[in-house]
Amino acid sequence: MDASPNMQYEPRSAAQISGIVVLNIIWWMVMIAAIGIGATHLNNCPVQFFIPIYLIVMGASSILSLSLTYTKSTWKEGVVNILCSVCMTLLHLFGFCWFIAGNVWVYSVFPPNYSPEGPRYCHKTTYLFAFVFTTMMWASIALMICCIGCFALLTCCTTVSARHRLIPSRHSFYGGIGDSHEPSAGDV
Repeated sequence: MDASPNMQYEPRSAAQISGIVVLNIIWWMVMIAAIGIGATHLNNCPVQFFIPIYLIVMGASSILSLSLTYTKSTWKEGVVNILCSVCMTLLHLFGFCWFIAGNVWVYSVFPPNYSPEGPRYCHKTTYLFAFVFTTMMWASIALMICCIGCFALLTCCTTVSARHRLIPSRHSFYGGIGDSHEPSAGDV
């Protein structure tokens, strides 16, 4: 359970730790709310009866994934760490597939009828929670892709602008200190 003495970890700042804790608390609250709303209104969405089930399963798998993440960070090596990694990978794959299925279920009935007498009835809170949750997940994915793209573009631009320092000319050798274009003694 103890970390290997050869491994070095950089300490995190108080702001980083606080941000991670706040995001974790918010995510836990949203997932518990998803389970609660889905379970409370399990039979109140006849237009698409999978919407409450989508909320319950998404919430439960996310909470299980977070719990495995905490367990994995506690056991940094050994069988428990490997088992947690395998389970987390399978849960993330399942969560992705379940999210895609939830998109089909939620967006295919937009807009439902919120009146119980209507033919396309779905409980308003249940449907709107599922709709907003799914839309916010897509917005988060888009933001993440934009950030990764900006980082990749910045890295490429920095590398291209620094190439004259990184790649020597054919007339120089590593460690040479002159600007002469004559072959040095070390060049072949």
